[in-house]
Amino acid sequence: MLTRRAMVLGGLAMGGLASPLAGRGARAQAVGAPSLATSALAGGTAPFQALIDAECARARAVRAARLALVLGVVGPDGAGLLLFAGGADLTNPLGAPLALDAKTPFEIGSISKVFTSSVHYKRHGPFEGTLGTWLGGSARLSPPVEGLRLVNLATYRPGLPQDNQGGAYPPRTMAGFQTLFDFLSTYNPPMEQGACYAYSNLGWALLAMAGTGIAGADADCFAERYDRRLGDYCASFGAGDTGWFRPGMKARLPLGHTKQWQPLPRDASYRPTHALAVGAGGIVSTGADMLAYLRLNMGLAEGGLADPALAYQQGADVFAPACAGGRAPRTAYGWFRANVDTPRGRVTVLNKNGGVAGFTSWIGFSAWQGSGKPSGEGVFVLCNGPSATPIGVRAMKLLLGV
Repeated sequence: MLTRRAMVLGGLAMGGLASPLAGRGARAQAVGAPSLATSALAGGTAPFQALIDAECARARAVRAARLALVLGVVGPDGAGLLLFAGGADLTNPLGAPLALDAKTPFEIGSISKVFTSSVHYKRHGPFEGTLGTWLGGSARLSPPVEGLRLVNLATYRPGLPQDNQGGAYPPRTMAGFQTLFDFLSTYNPPMEQGACYAYSNLGWALLAMAGTGIAGADADCFAERYDRRLGDYCASFGAGDTGWFRPGMKARLPLGHTKQWQPLPRDASYRPTHALAVGAGGIVSTGADMLAYLRLNMGLAEGGLADPALAYQQGADVFAPACAGGRAPRTAYGWFRANVDTPRGRVTVLNKNGGVAGFTSWIGFSAWQGSGKPSGEGVFVLCNGPSATPIGVRAMKLLLGV
């Protein structure tokens, strides 16, 4: 997965983008309860539409890339709007025309981690116990790996090395349970768990295995099992098109572009992760589903203000120095916390981004736990190229008046 620590840490401190160009062929869809369908943003979406239109125009002019963007925005009245750019000549990976709308699927990369956190709480409640507690009867783990606590894995203090740039583990470690547990049966994590921050996709993959269960499963059976748990969770807030990537989905996706703005080869598999890493970055979702998930996390769904899952996942405020040195973020369970200075004072934004080959994503909302009212600002971005984080950051700043 391509999510980089620098993207997470630097995101909400980034400056604005170049002046937006005039929008062309803009479309907006209001989403939410009928009583919320007329948003406070309905008369003021022009800056948001211009932002994504400009990015698509820039990608076409400078990179010859057919960039597509879906931007979800939720304002103080709780309504949600979906905005689209780049759909006029969008194609799928095979070159066929593809519609860009609320149901167009995108790979969401490491935003999968916050879904994994949500699914775990729905089934099991708070993160308790160790990998040995949850997997010891089904997996061969060294004593140090058995002792890794779920709470440390979920707050990015796993004791495992940063692995989102590759090279942390032997090749094909995640190819199947045999190779994974052959490795983990003798592995001694290099850091003390809970002592320092490291971005570990392996840690989140193991966390998903713990919550899902692996007994009697091969890699694909495990991913199918995870997908069923994910589907049960997403059905609770009407997000029926979110799930594990399968090869048959390739033709429904937009043509993806690498971080160097090159289109993925026609014969690329479009598989975002190995099956065993589905909980760390293997999910596909749509604009409609992501808007529902954003509103849920903002406390806007029925019962949201008193939802113990949201209070638990968002209420944690954890800090540990970076294992590799340099800056480290504050975290909650799956989320990152960033402070933004706004005209009304300092606002904490819970956020997460994601990146896999061909796609990036970003989601964020102003913290609201303990305020007695839901979040008043939220944004997500889906993109078939490397633009999601800067666009999401700028859109969030627009909402916050920065």
